[in-house]
Amino acid sequence: MAIDPLSPIAPARVRALVLPLGRIKRARFSGFLERLQVESCVRLGDVSPDGRPNRVMFSPLAFPSGSILYNLSSSLPTPSQISISPFELFREPLLVLAIADAFEVFSESAEDDIEVELKLAEKKNLHQLVEELEDLREQYPKALIHRLLLFDCARPKHGVEVPEGVFVVPRPEHSKTTTLKTIMCDITSQLLAEMTTFAKSLQGLPSIESPSSSQNARINGGLKRYSPSLARRNSQQSNNSPDSRSGSPADLESKNRVRMSMPVPPISNIVDNASSADGLYGSLLASRPESPPPTTFDAMTPAKDLGVASLISNPVSRSSAGTAMRDSSPGRIAVQGFGSGSLSERARNKGKGRIGIVVGSLYLQAGRWPDAIKELVESTTIAKTNSDHLWHAKGLENILVAMLMLTWARLDFTIPQICFPLADIKPSSFPNQVPFPKVLTGLIPELMQLILNLYARATNFTGESLPQLPFSETIIRFSKLLAAVHLSNGTLDETVMKALVNNMPFPNAPKLTMPHPTISPNRVEIVAMLCQASILQNSSTAISIADRTIILGGIASVLSSLGLHRKKAFIMRELVLSLIPGLIQARKVGAAELGVHPAAGLATLNSFGNTSETATILNVDEDLESGTGKLLNVLGGVYGVLDSSLAEEYNDNSDVDSRLHGGLGPGTCLSHSNESIIARTLQNDTLSSFGNINLKMDVLTTCINLCEALPNLKGVLYFTTELLRTAGHGVGQSGNDNRTGLAREEQIRLATNISRTVNAAKTIGLLDVEAEYWDDFLVRRIEVVELPSWRIPIPHAKNELDGTIAVSEHKKEKTPFIYNSFLKKPEIAQVKKLLIAGEVSEFKITLQNPFDFDIEIEKLRLESEGVGFESTGSPVVIGPYRVQTVFAAGKSTLAGPLCIHGCIIKVKSCRERRFPTFNSVWIPEHNPKVKLFGLAASRHKPSVSITKATLPIGSKSLSIPLGPTPSSLDLTVIAPQPLVSVKEISIAQSAMMILDGEVKVFSIALQNMSSTTPIDLVLFSFQDSTTAPLQAAMANNDITPADLYELELLYSKKQPFRWRHGDLPHIAAGQTSRFEVEVLGQPGLTNGTIQIDYGHLGVPKNEVDGIFYTRKIILPVTITVNSSIDLLRADFLPFSANFFSQNYHPDGDRAAFQNPTLDDERKGRFENLFDKLRHPSSTKDYCLMLLDFRNAWPYSINVTVTVKDPIMPLQSSGKAKGSESYSTTELLQPGHTSRLILPLPRILLKNPHAAIPVLNPANRRQFVVSASKITPEMEKSNREAFWFREEVLKLISATWVERGANRSGVVELRSLRLAGRMIDAIRVEEVGIESTVVSANAGDSKSSRKSPIVRQVGHAKFEVEVDEFLVLKTRVHNRTSAPIYPLVRLQPWLRNQPHNIALDLSKRFAWSGLLQRTLPLLLPGQSAELETEVMALCRGEFEVGATIEEVKLWKPEDSAVAQDGEAGLSAESEKARLVMDPVLGNAERRIWHATEACVLIARDRPPDTPLNKNYAQGYNY
Repeated sequence: MAIDPLSPIAPARVRALVLPLGRIKRARFSGFLERLQVESCVRLGDVSPDGRPNRVMFSPLAFPSGSILYNLSSSLPTPSQISISPFELFREPLLVLAIADAFEVFSESAEDDIEVELKLAEKKNLHQLVEELEDLREQYPKALIHRLLLFDCARPKHGVEVPEGVFVVPRPEHSKTTTLKTIMCDITSQLLAEMTTFAKSLQGLPSIESPSSSQNARINGGLKRYSPSLARRNSQQSNNSPDSRSGSPADLESKNRVRMSMPVPPISNIVDNASSADGLYGSLLASRPESPPPTTFDAMTPAKDLGVASLISNPVSRSSAGTAMRDSSPGRIAVQGFGSGSLSERARNKGKGRIGIVVGSLYLQAGRWPDAIKELVESTTIAKTNSDHLWHAKGLENILVAMLMLTWARLDFTIPQICFPLADIKPSSFPNQVPFPKVLTGLIPELMQLILNLYARATNFTGESLPQLPFSETIIRFSKLLAAVHLSNGTLDETVMKALVNNMPFPNAPKLTMPHPTISPNRVEIVAMLCQASILQNSSTAISIADRTIILGGIASVLSSLGLHRKKAFIMRELVLSLIPGLIQARKVGAAELGVHPAAGLATLNSFGNTSETATILNVDEDLESGTGKLLNVLGGVYGVLDSSLAEEYNDNSDVDSRLHGGLGPGTCLSHSNESIIARTLQNDTLSSFGNINLKMDVLTTCINLCEALPNLKGVLYFTTELLRTAGHGVGQSGNDNRTGLAREEQIRLATNISRTVNAAKTIGLLDVEAEYWDDFLVRRIEVVELPSWRIPIPHAKNELDGTIAVSEHKKEKTPFIYNSFLKKPEIAQVKKLLIAGEVSEFKITLQNPFDFDIEIEKLRLESEGVGFESTGSPVVIGPYRVQTVFAAGKSTLAGPLCIHGCIIKVKSCRERRFPTFNSVWIPEHNPKVKLFGLAASRHKPSVSITKATLPIGSKSLSIPLGPTPSSLDLTVIAPQPLVSVKEISIAQSAMMILDGEVKVFSIALQNMSSTTPIDLVLFSFQDSTTAPLQAAMANNDITPADLYELELLYSKKQPFRWRHGDLPHIAAGQTSRFEVEVLGQPGLTNGTIQIDYGHLGVPKNEVDGIFYTRKIILPVTITVNSSIDLLRADFLPFSANFFSQNYHPDGDRAAFQNPTLDDERKGRFENLFDKLRHPSSTKDYCLMLLDFRNAWPYSINVTVTVKDPIMPLQSSGKAKGSESYSTTELLQPGHTSRLILPLPRILLKNPHAAIPVLNPANRRQFVVSASKITPEMEKSNREAFWFREEVLKLISATWVERGANRSGVVELRSLRLAGRMIDAIRVEEVGIESTVVSANAGDSKSSRKSPIVRQVGHAKFEVEVDEFLVLKTRVHNRTSAPIYPLVRLQPWLRNQPHNIALDLSKRFAWSGLLQRTLPLLLPGQSAELETEVMALCRGEFEVGATIEEVKLWKPEDSAVAQDGEAGLSAESEKARLVMDPVLGNAERRIWHATEACVLIARDRPPDTPLNKNYAQGYNY
């Protein structure tokens, strides 16, 4: 993995320049470099120390736990970067590694006759490599060592010896694990030895200049620093040179005079040697005039005035001048005693601190991190004391890097005091329980801010400001460190250190979709720091394009790691804009070589024709084009522009293309399959909702300019079409305005640019360079010009015919709740289009052009599959911004399936390609629950399964992401079908008038116009104006179950239209048949539709297999319904118990009904109606029904009401033989209202609380209750009202007949509603309670009374005498279906008195025993009687009420009734009652009250009546 040059630990790396040497291929060089990158980290414990005593300054033995990290780079740093050294020593390459390929040096042949020649050739090749290595030493003299690595060399061939300094690297299969590591350790050992020499040469200098003071000189002469004319260090001399040193001490002493490690010589020596020095500095020193030696301190010239401090920038000062300075060092004058505040002392201290910081950076690079911290702390303290802010900041920065390296090595260390921003904070002030990485993590942001503040403070001093490049790179390195800590949840753990040092990615990718403000440092703080590195705000800064690219790229990488893609996009855009001027300059140079003006562009290339010069310019470097393309793709991905690689991912699916378009014939250009178009459309939709459209178009324009500057013709066409596609982002979707975001002139310019580019490509011989048409939605619809609706054949499945078979065979009506498929309207998107073989069909093709320039279509034809089909089309020009319809003709020759997938269209300057049909407007459906943030929103791909509609016939479905569904026009060519016309209808003008409740019949005559095909299938379907309101009402969820039952009953049983079935319908060819239809008058019926479906099956209905076809005729009918008889109101009253008591005779004789207010006719009618009620016991079985009818018709109408009486046959014979009925008739004049009174049998319901039924099978559920939240009592009353109403409607019916006219009908009684009072009148009590009073001496024959003691004057009304013993008999009758445990409570009270007086019965009424007693278990239908002795003590009227309470609930498991058969039969019903109802709740004990109290009228005894026997004996009351 490549090393990040802007890594936070970059100052700790040793920059090594890796260069190819000799003949070597690029691929092999890259492979060798990758092998070398693996060993870029060398542990000091594995390095052998140098044996020379003067090379032990950086000995690996001092700190074996350290490591040297190499930054292996194959490119030389820019001059501006080298100029910053030694302020930032890691920028300068200290090591040059040359890589050679042994395959190019040594021959593989082993024949003896040529062995001598090969040996000579190999020696020559090896010697040539050594010479080239010497050239590298001359070219890069600042590097400490230069070494050659000979890769893939197992051993020297043919006895050729490898020179010293050349390392042989065998092939991977012949290498051990430590082979390459050992080589790197040997190179490291030599590097550490030379670093000692370099460090001592630095220590011999008085000071080092800041990078800002000499930056211009360094940049201007940066390339000359590596000039061969400059002398290099003695340690870098080749071992083969005659001046090369040996390892003996004597030789070392003789060589010390040319080393930079020597002290600075006196000025005289420098002047004496100036004549022998080369370069600028030698001539500068030689030109200085000689002066006498100084006699005072003031006359002494400071070292800085003599240019000694600038020797660090002169390579000569490290070699030739270094030894002379050291030799004369004892003669230098010490000035330390002149005070610390003097300028010279301050300058010396500054120089000492700066040199120490540079030496500390060498320790840092050498892996001696503790020594680096020690040296850096001392030197940084000096810089801080002398207010050397620039070097103070650099020292703190290097200390931070050293601490990071120790943290990576998991070594303990103490944070220096100088690193704390506040002086009173010490490392010992932190608690012991605080982890050390946490302390360092908290210190890093403050330390970084301190460093940046020091850099900013240094700008206030002339010549001490830090250049923009190192300042920006420092901020970027700090930001990367903070970003890594942030991504690790604010901890400086092992994962962060591996990511920083080893350049390893995080094992668990952090989630950056949501901000984490609680993590310190947060993203806001990091970005705030990173913004200080931006060079966009300071446009006056002179920075080269290479440096600007490095800074902008580093900022973009930090923003990308933090997930801030929009900020990254802004920086990337500026990066591209900075590249364009360089490419334009290169284009100018290329145009100058051709001798043309650079502004001529592609148009000028046309005049040159297909020449070699033109091809050379158009043939851009492959690497440059690939790298530029990747850069543009990254930029486009951030801004939401389609990446070309995404579209090619689907275009490579050749298997899918062959399946989709395999049967379309040769020569058809079908480069765009459905899958590729869908993928591109999905990506366009995702990107259209991501980012800003104006920014996208701006970026694409920049890409076009970049491709034109190369020039890259394919890139120009691609990005131009992408710009048009992006600008027309809404062409495939819905919207009121689909205009593009480009001006009309800009659109025309782009279209012209496409044509000009294609012509230029053809001129130079690139015939296959054509644009891809930018609008995939060109074909919006293909449809057949439809036939009239009464001629269109409609397909049906066999199951649609099954319901009609049963109805026709049993001659019954089909329930409307069953779905009638013949009534549905055929949907264009689902129903297959039908054609007739041999007939020419016309197709209408809708094309769109959302742009403001013309689209010229050169060729157009339909793409079909299936039976033979021929289509013809003509060229057409689509005008700007419009949807245009084009017509094409086609004809099928045979019957069978036919599928039209789309069109094959050739647009001018574009490739001929297929365009699928997008019939419907595509509206992207985005899941609101899926939330995507940042760049992930542009990469989201919704997945939908592709349907068989988009595939050829007989192929299987594919699982490919799908957006808009390409529509295929599926057609079926069928045989001829019969055709029918309406010959006659019996009602004039298809209109009729009818009364409410009346039924009328009309007929329709149908004629088969086909001469060959008969009709054996005729179906009638009806729709009317009452259907839709009923369906809407039934669909209401808030409707009550009772109302829903009424609507469903009206919908299913009261249909306005009905077809009178006769024999099986059949119309022979050319014949006519007649059909009859009934119409029932209903309110709201204003119109209706009669739909007649007919067809030819050819076989019986039950043998139909597959699909059959029908045609239909629709006949509208207008209906006028007038009102006839309306039921205004209804009431039910209970009969009084004494209603007929005065007319009752025990002998059964009939008395006349006395009512002087009635005439004779009505008297007779009432006598006949109420004759059955003359027995007192009959009044309890009937109630009185009152019905008010109004005649709304302007003619007289007779109304007849009939009541079914199930009680009369039971009373007459004792057995129910059937139901007899009685009726009454009344003549209603126009507009009059009349009341009809009839006795109605009272009704006994076994389960009045049963659930209300549902007629529609689709609505049947386990529990059907009221939708509203009501109480159980209210639900019980609603159910009772429903069931009693249903029973009443079963007993009564009403009809009407118009006088003098042939009109009759039925009166609708379902508007009847029952109130609670009416239900009480109709209801027969579940438990009957009857009370009678008899005399206690009724059976005594010795009684001498002439008048009876008790006389019954009413049903429950008795006259009794005072002070007579009476017996009150209470009879209880169980009418329920289950046994009960009754408890009888009697309550006497004074009649017609207030409550407090009525219950005061003392000395007024007496009784014997308890008024509350239990009765034995009453089985269904059984009765029990309870006797209680009572006595009236005074005159007056008394009432005795009775109440029955259920003691406990009866259970079927009770042993008391287990032997009873009748009780066993009712066990299931009682068990159902006991089960908890979801609304009514659990079953509870019931209470029944007597509907009529027993009345006792007490009167005085006659005077001649003797006292009661018991009374005479002193009976105690």
